Amino acid sequence: MKMEMKIALSLVVILGALTGCLSKEGKTADIIPLETALSTSSSNFKLSEREQKVYYNFQKDLNKQHLRGLEPISIAKLYIQASLDQKYDVVYALYTDKRGFVQWSKEEDKKIPSSDRGTKEQVLKTFNNIEKGKFVQLSDFEGYIEYQASEEVESKSGFSMIKDDDGIWKVSFKPIQ
Repeated sequence: MKMEMKIALSLVVILGALTGCLSKEGKTADIIPLETALSTSSSNFKLSEREQKVYYNFQKDLNKQHLRGLEPISIAKLYIQASLDQKYDVVYALYTDKRGFVQWSKEEDKKIPSSDRGTKEQVLKTFNNIEKGKFVQLSDFEGYIEYQASEEVESKSGFSMIKDDDGIWKVSFKPIQ
């Protein structure tokens, strides 16, 4: 009988605690299902399965051979994902290492404060619709992704890419200007 009483009291305490957590001044909290919260996001940005696999492997060792064979738009999407994830070592590793195009060192990059790199919302707004863009190759090693970040504005944005000497497209320093 004592065990049943302990269980009953435990249930009352747990229920009381849960009720206390869900109410504030007699009002119940609004609980938004995860699917609804995600679908209200202003961006539909996501990596494809292949891009996810490459991103996962690349961030483990930053070996650019993982990037071999990816199209420039996919490389740009990895850059955006790394920016969203605030993995700045991955962001830097996605910049070109082509001689004459490197604008700052990895050490200098580490000194850039997170507050100067933009919020997730700013990143998503800046690169909105990049996956729908078109790659325009200007030379053997230069090109850009032309995309329309906002449907309200008719002008298009450009995201600069450089092909490294080993044939892998990488992000230009200051890709948006």
